[in-house]
Amino acid sequence: MTIETTDTDQNEPTWSEDPYSVDEGVGWRAHIGMVIYSNDQTLPHEGRVMLNFPGVALFESRIHAYRGTNQPLTAEGLSNTSGIEGAARLINTMRPSDVVAIGCTSAAMVIGNDELHRLVRRIHPNAQVTDPFTGIKAALTATEAKRVGFISPYPRDVAERMTNGFQEAGFEIPVATTFKNPTGFVSDDAPFITPDSMAAATRRLINETELDTVVIACTQMRAAEMIEALEEETGKTIISSNQALCWHALRLAGCDDKIDGWGRLFRS
Repeated sequence: MTIETTDTDQNEPTWSEDPYSVDEGVGWRAHIGMVIYSNDQTLPHEGRVMLNFPGVALFESRIHAYRGTNQPLTAEGLSNTSGIEGAARLINTMRPSDVVAIGCTSAAMVIGNDELHRLVRRIHPNAQVTDPFTGIKAALTATEAKRVGFISPYPRDVAERMTNGFQEAGFEIPVATTFKNPTGFVSDDAPFITPDSMAAATRRLINETELDTVVIACTQMRAAEMIEALEEETGKTIISSNQALCWHALRLAGCDDKIDGWGRLFRS
């Protein structure tokens, strides 16, 4: 007897079912959520590099930046909190974050960490909340900084507001500088300012003034890659916004690992 088969019979797979087990996934030590402004080109890269070690999961969300190309950076614009809750909600819809980091130094300074806590905890009620401004202050405390030089790409009024904030927290700021280019728009140029330019500004402040620490503010600044070598060269502590944000997020998540490659702060 001949059994005829059709093309459908010949192509049908043999199905089976297999059991499986589950574990805690990639973030078995900590889930860190990060809200990044839509025009930030540096924090997404540096954050993933610095937080890349076993057991720590980084989940990003974006928030629309209030400022477009060739538009000034202003305290009024930085105070805009619309979109923060929505961005926090989209960080990871499967599991609440242990820590939520808001990624803009100047906006966090203007808005304030208390208000950021309030907004984030509407969505992640048990999360620790940090930001670069808060992270830098925590980093200065952890490294026992006293006399601090300040570097940023901010307009003078925003930069002065930030240095005043550090002084109010108990740190002396005897010298500060802002990047300026008469043919460029520094708020747009910030992610393209070279590490060599930042290193040169750091050396100048250290050579001209007695300092123990230099802060390089703004999450757009590509400072992380040069910190280790510059600290070895100058003997001073170098702290950047992205470095401080990632370090503080780790410490708030209970990860106390001492990590080489990202400066003294990560070994504190």
